[in-house]
Amino acid sequence: MRRLPDLYGLETLSARYIRQNFKPHAHDEYMFGVIEGGVHAVWCRGAMNLVPAGTVVTMRPGDVHHGGAGGDAGWRQRMLYIDEAGMRAILSDIADREIAIPLDFGAAFHAKPDLARRFAALHAVLHGSAEALARDVALDSLMRAILTELAPEAVPAERDAPDGRILDAIGYLDARVDEDVTLEELCAVSGLRRRQTIAAFRRQTGLPPHAWHIQQKIARVKRLLRAGMTSAQAAAETGFADQSHMARHFAAIVGVTPGTYARG
Repeated sequence: MRRLPDLYGLETLSARYIRQNFKPHAHDEYMFGVIEGGVHAVWCRGAMNLVPAGTVVTMRPGDVHHGGAGGDAGWRQRMLYIDEAGMRAILSDIADREIAIPLDFGAAFHAKPDLARRFAALHAVLHGSAEALARDVALDSLMRAILTELAPEAVPAERDAPDGRILDAIGYLDARVDEDVTLEELCAVSGLRRRQTIAAFRRQTGLPPHAWHIQQKIARVKRLLRAGMTSAQAAAETGFADQSHMARHFAAIVGVTPGTYARG
């Protein structure tokens, strides 16, 4: 379980269960999830369901449910819990207007393998990334994917959006390659909502904010390595969590390890 106080206080969970049996209970939050493996046997909304891998789960606050494994192998799931205030803020940001809740997805379980795969990939970033911007953009992408697929009436048609002071936001990010900048900071500089800031950033740079920031960090690392700094020092100077964290991003962008690059 991971709690993200900087993102509406939401909680994420990634777990595998073999013999777990959940008693009847309900959550105060909206619950979104995906079954990644095995089968989960769960009672909800008056019926028992065998929920296999590739299923997306959507539950409202107060939905009573209980259950356990649907087979000897148990099941593996990823979950996201967002309270009503957080959902209201997310929906209003995506729609660019105040949205009333409660929100209903029509059912608790959705056989949507493509959405399930995207959910799992974005949830992995939200649950595991050390970078605030990566988590910010993952949440935006995840919620927009869920809403577009399961509640399209809540998502407005794409239209020309303002760019605000996005060049100032880009400059703000470029000047802080050694920091863990948040999307909230960029919104304050750009004068735009979260979704608008991400979209404007893409239009200007071709990349979402977190990918642009990583690119600038790696460019700085290259300069530091050429100047004779060690990989560990360069990682610390550019705000990476540790040397291995930097090395993964370096290889993904440059195509060689920092050590190979430094010797080159």
